[in-house]
Amino acid sequence: MILKKYHSLIKNFAVLSITAMIFSTTIYSQSFNNNVSAQSQKESNLQSSSSLSSSPSNKSEETTNLSKVILDKYKPRVLEHLFSNETIANTISNSSIPASIVVGIITPNGTQVSAYGNISKDNPTPVDGNTAFDIASVTKTFVATVLADLVHQGVVKLSDPLEMYLPSNVTVPSYNGYKITLGDLATHSSGLPYQPTGWIKNKHYTTPQIYEFLSNSKFEDEPGTVAKYSNLGMGMVGHAMSLKMGVSLGQLIEDRILKVLGMNSTGIGMNATGVSIPENIKSKFAIGHIAGNESELMFLPQEVQGAGAIYSTVNDLLKYVSANLGLIDTKINPAMEETHAIRYPFYELQVPFPDPSGNESTPYAYEGLSWFSTTNLGTQVVWHNGGIDGYSSFVGFNPSKQIGLVILCSCHFSDVPPIEMLQIAIPFLLYYPDL
Repeated sequence: MILKKYHSLIKNFAVLSITAMIFSTTIYSQSFNNNVSAQSQKESNLQSSSSLSSSPSNKSEETTNLSKVILDKYKPRVLEHLFSNETIANTISNSSIPASIVVGIITPNGTQVSAYGNISKDNPTPVDGNTAFDIASVTKTFVATVLADLVHQGVVKLSDPLEMYLPSNVTVPSYNGYKITLGDLATHSSGLPYQPTGWIKNKHYTTPQIYEFLSNSKFEDEPGTVAKYSNLGMGMVGHAMSLKMGVSLGQLIEDRILKVLGMNSTGIGMNATGVSIPENIKSKFAIGHIAGNESELMFLPQEVQGAGAIYSTVNDLLKYVSANLGLIDTKINPAMEETHAIRYPFYELQVPFPDPSGNESTPYAYEGLSWFSTTNLGTQVVWHNGGIDGYSSFVGFNPSKQIGLVILCSCHFSDVPPIEMLQIAIPFLLYYPDL
């Protein structure tokens, strides 16, 4: 889940963009080169792997190794941030480089995965496409897909007020008599705050306490007028659907998405009282890192788990992207397509990237059903990123070019700013193959 202090590109995106917006292969400073050179022995135990499920023989080596191209751009940015921290550099050991990265690419010609790092300090198994990571706010896109699927089946409507699905004794705030709807919440246009005032992460709040947070929330904007990110709002969408269908959110997502796509290494990694990872997943779960130290998985109360509680693997997420691109035909394709449709401008993400000629273009940012879209008014890239204690993630795709990209890192956003991932991922999806 994107946390308050994260503000990667939501609350403090402008600050991050000033310091690191140029997408290039710039040679790093001599001081960084010295730092990385000093760590060369420490990196030697780490594995970098690449696999292509299918590829056309007439493609260039660079084209058929796109996942490695992306990994080779992102990995130095991660290491620069980690090794520029003297405390981290002085405490790191050969088996504990504080990050692992897996990159997946999908095109109509097949999928490809490249990886760097180990599962944990105690488990030197190299990470790969089957390694599980917490994907944080990418969870929201799954919730939105389930919502769209229920709408297609006539079970719910986007215009339904949230209060229809909560207990009658719960007061949902209204704006001048207007009742916020599931559609408002799923497009981040409800006017609700980013997260409840006074919220403390990892605390085991009771259901009445969550409802009290909701009831006492103050509107930041008039509902239905502007998109501003709200973890509370998207969490409530998942909770409302769970109550409506009489099953847990995890079961809803499993039944309507995971089983359909064969995503057998994906799920919600917590129950009502704490973190809960299936035994068959634990051994392949990459350990997260904060400030060079291994970290515990963050817990979210079940009422807001729709904001960021899912774990997954690159291989599973490539199946998800493939379905979103329409490369495979499934019964949830109509619902997925519905989530991509642009519904609001998203002014907090109006960030320029260099185009293939080196000029600074002005891609426009929008909000769909949870998914963000970045366009150059000719090409649309649909994407979402995530950040939670110990992990960063990106899932995105370009429908017109039928390419997709997944990046998972066991690195914390306070150590490696999210912009490092975005400045590589979004231009690649926008301008491939020209960039």
